[in-house]
Amino acid sequence: MFINALLYDGKSSKEHQVIIEFTQNRHIKIDSHGINVALEEVEIESRLGNIPRVFEFPNGVRCKSEENDKIDQILQSLGIESSKTHKIESSWRLTVGAVFLTALFVWFSLTTGANYTANIIASMLPDDTLKDIGKSTLEKLDEEYLFPTKLSEENRSIIQAHFDRLTENEDIHYQLHFRSSQKIGPNAFALPSGDIVLTDELVKLSKDKEFRDILGVLAHEKGHIVKKHTLRIAIKTGISGAILGYLTGDISILVTAIPTVIINSSYSRDFEREADEYAVSELKRLNISTKYIAQLFEELAKENKLDENSTVISLISSHPMTKDRIKYFKSKDEKKY
Repeated sequence: MFINALLYDGKSSKEHQVIIEFTQNRHIKIDSHGINVALEEVEIESRLGNIPRVFEFPNGVRCKSEENDKIDQILQSLGIESSKTHKIESSWRLTVGAVFLTALFVWFSLTTGANYTANIIASMLPDDTLKDIGKSTLEKLDEEYLFPTKLSEENRSIIQAHFDRLTENEDIHYQLHFRSSQKIGPNAFALPSGDIVLTDELVKLSKDKEFRDILGVLAHEKGHIVKKHTLRIAIKTGISGAILGYLTGDISILVTAIPTVIINSSYSRDFEREADEYAVSELKRLNISTKYIAQLFEELAKENKLDENSTVISLISSHPMTKDRIKYFKSKDEKKY
């Protein structure tokens, strides 16, 4: 039993026309190159349509043959079945079924399953990838929206000390970045990597010399990181590209999507509520009253003359409604200092 093939010796790109012999004692021979090995030692690629079949020999030699039908006959005579992939391709019923299931999966991933798919991908991305996403995203924001901070060293030291308390003994490596931005205005936002950006414009609205209200905001943003809100929304926004990026390691779609999520304050009502609840639990753990963050939200509302239909870019432009969030934080106040 013989087939024609092209041989590559692994030492050069030169092709050699050869004849491969399949023997009854289950050996594969290529006399022109002194090859005689057991069939079990050769890796034969499964058939995929009429694409040339590749044979991988243990010594690094590779052969390629277009005689797929003949190879199938020989392998079957030696007790080796053709691949399941080729069986599906050979059956129009199975092919139509496969196309239908693929279309159904894509539809589910882009609609009903988008949240589920985003959650799965977000939970599987390794820390190194999240760091790369955070670094690239921050660089992109620095190019267009953010500028160096003008806060005094004293104020930055007080806020940094709060942040260090908030994030000590955590598995995630958190880092606080001070920035100024008239474009974004009073704001703070979190990146999936554990980086949190705080704008001078928000700090200037604080009425507390100890910046306990800013600590509440940082706790809120930490909640977004812990719950992976930014990452999940970015993945959902570009679900197809995110899936491809996860498979190929190309994170550019997420680096592009995350600034859009941040600038447009695109968190859902549920995500904001989760982050608020997390902030309350963290403030309780640190023995800090929630009244301070409530007061800061009131200052933000005054600063922006915010009504419930406003689309102003700020920390409070997202759902749930501002007055409800202020009421929520006040209701959780258990400290009187």
